[in-house]
Amino acid sequence: MFVFTAAVVGEGDAAASVLAALETAGIPLAEGLGSADLVIEAVPDRIEAKHRAFAELDAATPGHAILATTTATLSVSEIAAVTLRPDKVVGLHFAGERVVEVVAGDDTSPETEQAAANVVARLRRAALRCGEAPGYVVGRVAAAAAAERGVGDERLQAAYGPRFAAAHDVAAGDVDERAALRAFVEACLVLEEGVADLRDVELGTGRPFARADARGLDAMLEALERAEDRWGEHFEPPLILRRLVAQGRLGVASGQGFHPYPLVDGGGGPVAVERRGEGGDVAVVWLNHPPANALSPDVIEALWEAWSSVVDGGARAMVLASANPALFCAGADIKAFTAWDDASGRAVLERVHALGRAWETSPVTTIAAVNGLAFGGGCEIAMACDVRLAARSASFGQPEINLGLLPGFGGTQRLARLVGPAKALEMNTLGDPIAAAEAYEFGLVNRVVEDVELFDLALAWGRRAALQPAGAIGEIKRVSGAADLDAGLAAERDAFLRALASSDAREGIAAFVEKRPPKFTGG
Repeated sequence: MFVFTAAVVGEGDAAASVLAALETAGIPLAEGLGSADLVIEAVPDRIEAKHRAFAELDAATPGHAILATTTATLSVSEIAAVTLRPDKVVGLHFAGERVVEVVAGDDTSPETEQAAANVVARLRRAALRCGEAPGYVVGRVAAAAAAERGVGDERLQAAYGPRFAAAHDVAAGDVDERAALRAFVEACLVLEEGVADLRDVELGTGRPFARADARGLDAMLEALERAEDRWGEHFEPPLILRRLVAQGRLGVASGQGFHPYPLVDGGGGPVAVERRGEGGDVAVVWLNHPPANALSPDVIEALWEAWSSVVDGGARAMVLASANPALFCAGADIKAFTAWDDASGRAVLERVHALGRAWETSPVTTIAAVNGLAFGGGCEIAMACDVRLAARSASFGQPEINLGLLPGFGGTQRLARLVGPAKALEMNTLGDPIAAAEAYEFGLVNRVVEDVELFDLALAWGRRAALQPAGAIGEIKRVSGAADLDAGLAAERDAFLRALASSDAREGIAAFVEKRPPKFTGG
């Protein structure tokens, strides 16, 4: 659901802070509750107050409106129970200046959860999606570390047991290490219990899994096993840690731990290529262009060079993956648009279109392993691959409309072929992203798996594809989907350049660069 207008209910600092965030983001405020698409409640965190507020909101707002609660401790499901629309009730817990926990109750629909995450993105904060559990994610992991520093949490102790009780007699030199180990164990438990996905846990808790990968998962396991001898306290090694170590996934040094990592440095360029699998039949092309893997003209040329290496090296399958554990690709390099005229813009678009067509017409099977967000050009290069595999935390979107533009790397053509014209028109004209589960439902992706299993699945798919007859695969790809894609891409290219020359596009790009909401005039 696309949120048009919002309202805030409540008094005091919490309500004022939320209202200021909405205004800063340029989200229109409703004239009254009867015209609101989203209402964020910020009344005192007592169940009686929440019930009164939500019963009133249920009666005063349109049936389609999302009702969000800012509770930090109460059950979203219990709050939603007083309404006739529990599927449209969601938690928005502002966990500091950077992160908002989007908390799904028992009946919260995926559409409501995604719409809430979209609102958080418009607030320029990171949306951490999680289920109901005492402490959610941020508070729970922080409290685990605090307990090792002598600060207990009675509420979480009642919910989870003595590990949240304040530690005693801790040697000063060991406090930091104990706190870090306890936070890591708790993050693993959050993951194992399905409270949140890998990417979301990393997002809100200081990247404990990436830090463990850097240290080495075998070293982490040893540290936990030795804890009782060192401190007289038992640290139970999490199941997921023991499983990864048993698989040989030991972290950065082995090329895979909780996250995958390139085993080649790529010479410092934005794209690196390595071979994996028996005989090197599977090539992994790594997007490695911090911070967001933006597709600048240089990155596009680097992808061309990588593709030439894949083909010339005789690889039978290519996995397109991100070296950034937080995202796949945020899209085109928007700042580069400011330097484009018709000729230079056309040259870049033709180059990226040709790359996609080279992938699509080759006997090499191409597989996109999408972790985190794939927006704009990121979604488009994934669509140019034969297979799209998504981590559960992945999201896909074509937000170019928010810049006064349209997709220019193939999105107007490939998206409709994959999800159907109606859903493609919705995504291209509203610009809202969709979650991995919805992308699978509409046929945009082939599989959705747990984040920690994504790269393994991509490699397994590549190894299977490498065993297939290349000639037959090439013919299948050549004759499948016989509609004239090249003509569609040419039309898209011309339309994009016309849009790029418009005043609305200039305003949209300038607003993005200046980090402010755009003001479109229709020009």
